[in-house]
Amino acid sequence: MTFAGVKIPLRKRFGQRVKELRQATGLSQEAFADRCGFARSYMSRVERGRANPSLDAIETLADALDVEVAKFFQADEGAEPGVVMVPFAADGTCFNPTLRRTKAKTYGVGEKSRTLRFQTFEEALAHLKSMKPAKWWRPNRNGNWGLVTAVRWAPLPNKQGEATSYPMTHRNQ
Repeated sequence: MTFAGVKIPLRKRFGQRVKELRQATGLSQEAFADRCGFARSYMSRVERGRANPSLDAIETLADALDVEVAKFFQADEGAEPGVVMVPFAADGTCFNPTLRRTKAKTYGVGEKSRTLRFQTFEEALAHLKSMKPAKWWRPNRNGNWGLVTAVRWAPLPNKQGEATSYPMTHRNQ
């Protein structure tokens, strides 16, 4: 899978899918690592696409999630292929790739007292998916950054307001 000529590494796609499936079970990363017999640090590397799991490890992950190995390489059945679901605030704005702070080159996610910074849109969006409700920082019309809360999730729109395919490799430059 590519976007703007950049190929998404298989390890990154695999790790993201493991994380999605784990989060769907409601298990924390630590509890899931324990279920698999892995160190939490290894599980973190798998989910971030930094580890290269063996076939035996992949089978262990599938067994712990009670899914077939092929499920790691398939998109969610409920989502349209290539469409990225993002949170929308009450004012109609959504979390999107343009919200990366120019100087810090990060996306801000979370409560005022516990804001997390992510280097990539993909990582920030993954964290938003785990939040109830999702909260992120974005500038208002005057350019001042403020915290907004999700009221719904919907496909990431393109400039014409239509759902857009957005492979998870984009980095706002």
